[in-house]
Amino acid sequence: MTETGDPRENPKAERIHGTIKNEILRECKFHNIDEAEEAVNRAVDFYNNERPHMSVGMRTPAEASKSTGERKLKWRSYREQAIKRKLVMNHTENSLPLDIGSGSS
Repeated sequence: MTETGDPRENPKAERIHGTIKNEILRECKFHNIDEAEEAVNRAVDFYNNERPHMSVGMRTPAEASKSTGERKLKWRSYREQAIKRKLVMNHTENSLPLDIGSGSS
């Protein structure tokens, strides 16, 4: 949760919380805090390691985090776009200028 309780502050966390609450723990009843904590721990483990996610190509988050190379995401990752831009800028800034058309040898 966020400090203000506004779900618009952290939509990814709210999505995960909603999925765990509505899909996994929906019909659960607990007799004490230890039972609830154990159920939440199992739900988080299931969410990360067993439940496939459409947004990462029907893999689990654990499988997706171990993958390498470019991922085909169902959403726009501004973080990954910024990293790519930075890599391209660093590559061009650190490259030697090539004058292919000069013909001097």
